[in-house]
Amino acid sequence: MQAYDAVRQHYKPKTIKVLFIAESPPPAPDVQSSRQFYYTDRVRRDDRLFANTIRALYPEAEKTPEHELEARKEHWLRRFQTDGYYMIEALEGSQEHEVTKQERQQRIHAALPGLLERVRALATHNTAIILIKSNVYDVASQPLRDAGFLVLNDGLVDYPGRFNQQAYREKVRRCLARLSGAKDQ
Repeated sequence: MQAYDAVRQHYKPKTIKVLFIAESPPPAPDVQSSRQFYYTDRVRRDDRLFANTIRALYPEAEKTPEHELEARKEHWLRRFQTDGYYMIEALEGSQEHEVTKQERQQRIHAALPGLLERVRALATHNTAIILIKSNVYDVASQPLRDAGFLVLNDGLVDYPGRFNQQAYREKVRRCLARLSGAKDQ
């Protein structure tokens, strides 16, 4: 986690407008995974979380092929940063694919005090939060709300796996529309 956190810090906005919280950081950089969000050292195949987050946020990226998004990853991450977006994970260690949902939820529950501490260090009362994946939402949404944070999603925002990419993009957009609606009131 420390190496990945150091990479992530290069893209931390001065003020975080929206904090995305996914389940766990990517595995080591040399392991192929669909979770490589902040790594820019090489083009990665199938970086679903990055590609679908960028497509959800930026309409001009919606139809851009993934390899083109990856080729310009530094550009997109800098824009993500400039626009006040930041991504962290509920867990500080990468999770093996074989870990069960129940085990993941237990680990997230055990990590809640540390997660709340990290969110307090990053977020202000104006920061909105989007929780990614059912494990994170089910375990962390109410404790974050109880701590006074604005969690935008009122239900699951699917991890953009093979079959959930469109649902992920639509739900992220709905969350952000709720944020825009709240500011207009």
